Amino acid sequence: MPAPLFFASVFLQLSAVALQSEKGRPVSVMEFPALLPVVFLLVLLSAGCWCRNEEERLIHHLFKERGYNKELRPVERHQDAVDVQLALTLSNLISLKEVDETLLTNVWIEHTWTDYRLSWNSTEFDGISILRLPSSMVWLPEIVLENNNDAQFNVAYYCNVLVDSTGFCFWLPPAIFRSSCSISVKYFPFDWQNCTLKFTSLTYNAKEIRLLLKEDIVNETKCTVEWIVIDPASFTENGEWEIIHRPAKRNTYKHIPMESNKHQDITFYLVIRRKPLFYVVNIIIPCVLISFLASLVYYLPADSGEKMTLSISVLLAQSVFLLLISQRLPETSTSVPLIVKYLMFIMVVVTVVVLNCVVVLNLHFRTPSTHVMSEWTKQLFLERLPRILRMSRPAEAEPYWDGALPRRSSSVGYIASAEEYYSVKSRSELMFEKQSGRHGLVTRVTHAATVKPQEEGGASDQLYAEIKPAVDGANYIIKHMRNKNDYNEEKDNWSGIARTVDRLCLFLVTPVMTFGTVIIFLTGICNQPPHLPFKGDPHDYREENPRLL
Repeated sequence: MPAPLFFASVFLQLSAVALQSEKGRPVSVMEFPALLPVVFLLVLLSAGCWCRNEEERLIHHLFKERGYNKELRPVERHQDAVDVQLALTLSNLISLKEVDETLLTNVWIEHTWTDYRLSWNSTEFDGISILRLPSSMVWLPEIVLENNNDAQFNVAYYCNVLVDSTGFCFWLPPAIFRSSCSISVKYFPFDWQNCTLKFTSLTYNAKEIRLLLKEDIVNETKCTVEWIVIDPASFTENGEWEIIHRPAKRNTYKHIPMESNKHQDITFYLVIRRKPLFYVVNIIIPCVLISFLASLVYYLPADSGEKMTLSISVLLAQSVFLLLISQRLPETSTSVPLIVKYLMFIMVVVTVVVLNCVVVLNLHFRTPSTHVMSEWTKQLFLERLPRILRMSRPAEAEPYWDGALPRRSSSVGYIASAEEYYSVKSRSELMFEKQSGRHGLVTRVTHAATVKPQEEGGASDQLYAEIKPAVDGANYIIKHMRNKNDYNEEKDNWSGIARTVDRLCLFLVTPVMTFGTVIIFLTGICNQPPHLPFKGDPHDYREENPRLL
């Protein structure tokens, strides 16, 4: 008979006996209709109290009557080991802080084990097959994250433990772990990292508990869950990192004795690849564009005075980029990041450009009074290299004489014609003719000097003596103009050498900068994570390809 009806019948029988003793004859409950609501209420209360008390009675039976002790391992013999199965569900890969070498993840850790002391016969307890017990009431394997980075070994929330009638315990606490992850910055920002979450028991050794990966049933076949579980409905993608591999592995170390808690562990691996778009847009592209401005220094004329300004500005800009990158990376000396290699390469090239600018400016502002140009320098930098570098100079204008001093562009031709004139006439006659020609005296003087030298000998000598200072002055002026033209011509030659060096450096630096940039970044782009998570292991550890037991 169900318990509520049993209590109701007992109550009615007692009521009838009491009334019979009072009236001295058998009495039916129907004679007292006021008792019916009381009986109905008693039935309801009895039913509710009985359902609640079945769980209480079961808990009392398990923990009080059996004397359950949560400090003892759930084994019948001391030499037996408790099998604890683990599985990890990843909810969110929050971040990977390169400077601190810390991986921040939001996970759920699934623990399963069997505690024979928590088994019962469900038929004896009104069909109760599952109990939800506080984790503080039962034995826990005390498995913690060994490679944590903040000394927080425990989970974030101690939720209830689900126990079924066979003693099978299921515990799924959430946790936010800050695990240490060794960062390899060699190919930053085209890098990938292999981070681990290593779980072990700090309380029990390998002889007391045996850490195993969770076993599941896939397509009616039992298999081991050798991967980190990800639920697409609840998983949040990370904006900087992409998960490539997520295997799980049980590790045992034979060189460590089983009495040590370091003999075994369950390790979950996260092979993640960085999404480099942020760094490409915000650092690499501006850096490349600014670095190629250094090649424009060779197009600036030396007289502009801006060659050094532009090259130094590019060098300072690269220094700023290097400072920004150094704040994002750990202080390690194991390797040099790829982008730092590029920045150092560009800084070296720009430094060479600055040195080239110093040399070019020095050549451009040289004068015959400070430097002497050798013949091989003229041959190499004014004739051979300009032809190789496809450099051309304006053609020299034909010499002419219009009564005024010629410009520097025609001074060479003018002086060559004057040399021919000097070979025919003496310097005094030449200068006298030119100076007197300006004043309309050339016919008279030359005629007197050449046609009638004997007839007017005394007069000619007197006239020559009077004009001689003017002739000497004219000779001095011509000599000065010739020296000035030679001076300007050699100065122009130094400027031409500076332009040749500029063009030569342009053809050398630009290809070096281009090929260096391409090679450095191609090295990073070709750096891809392996196709398999473990070298030498052909298994891919994916849930699509489980290994059946």
